[in-house]
Amino acid sequence: MNNYTCGQEPRKCVQCAILLAILKALHIDVDLPQTCSSAPKPAEIDTLLTRKEVMRKLNIKDSAYTRWVERGILVPRIMGRRHFYSEDDLGGAFKESNRKGKR
Repeated sequence: MNNYTCGQEPRKCVQCAILLAILKALHIDVDLPQTCSSAPKPAEIDTLLTRKEVMRKLNIKDSAYTRWVERGILVPRIMGRRHFYSEDDLGGAFKESNRKGKR
C-alpha cells in the first residue's frame, strides 16, 4: 500500500474515500499517503455534510442545488449516488449564496 496513487481527478475518487471510511470503521490505523485530494482525512469523515444539510446551510432549494452542481459552484464528493461536502468545500458557494440573497 505504500505506492498507493489513484490518479483520479480531484474530488471524484470514490474508492479512496470508501477505503478510508472502511479502515476507520474497523479501527485499523494504517498510514496511507494522501495522494488523492478527494480522499477525506480520517478526522474529516465524521464532519462530512449531506446534500440536505448543505441546502439548509446555504438556504437554497433542490433546483438551485442541482444548478449549482451542474455549474461547478458546488463540487460534491460522490460516494455511490450520494453527495457529501466538507465545510471547506462550501467556501465559494457561501459567497454565491450571500451575493444572490433570498428573493
